[in-house]
Amino acid sequence: MPTPQPLSDFIPIKSPLALTGVFLDVLRSRFSPSQGLPWAYQFGDQYRDGNTISIEAGGSRHTEDESRRPCIYVVRNPVRFNQVAIGNRESDVRHRASEYFYSIGDTSFTFAIESEETGESEQIADVVVSTLMMGSREIERAFVLRKLGPFAISAVVKSRQDSEIYQTNIQMGLSYDVKWASFPIAPVLREVLVKAQSSTYTNSDQHFIEIYQRSLGFRPETT
Repeated sequence: MPTPQPLSDFIPIKSPLALTGVFLDVLRSRFSPSQGLPWAYQFGDQYRDGNTISIEAGGSRHTEDESRRPCIYVVRNPVRFNQVAIGNRESDVRHRASEYFYSIGDTSFTFAIESEETGESEQIADVVVSTLMMGSREIERAFVLRKLGPFAISAVVKSRQDSEIYQTNIQMGLSYDVKWASFPIAPVLREVLVKAQSSTYTNSDQHFIEIYQRSLGFRPETT
């Protein structure tokens, strides 16, 4: 059995998918009855009994399934990785087998709170924005984020997907550090180069064009 590792007060996050998972888990924990906080809900896919909530990633929307109301959808918006140095190379370069790089990722999240009742959508949105904004410094430290915020909360509006559902949106900015090494891609590139140079084409471009065409369902003639 693996040896249990000591618990740490922080976990550095580098992946955009991991960021979404962080906020899903933070909100699920906040609304869990085990926390003993106001506005606690049960979780599950059973028919709504007045005290169930769904907190999911935005891609899991099921607008036809009324059993999933109220809902909090966590949507990560586009990420921009900014250049912070020439070539994004880490300044402290020692004699290592790999090159190390560094960047800053800027993104934002949308939290869409949907409910059949206007007041419930607004109330849950208030809990969400309060949890994230007032706990932003602790969240930054726990997941080694550069900055959480600013925050903005919208008015309650009718959902575009369902006129019987009311939606409140929260916008949250986020900035975080990204570090990586060059060595993970080296074996991948080596395999790609070997296949290209071993193909029957004298023109390497045609090898990659054929890969593209086959992905579209074409069977190009070899020359």
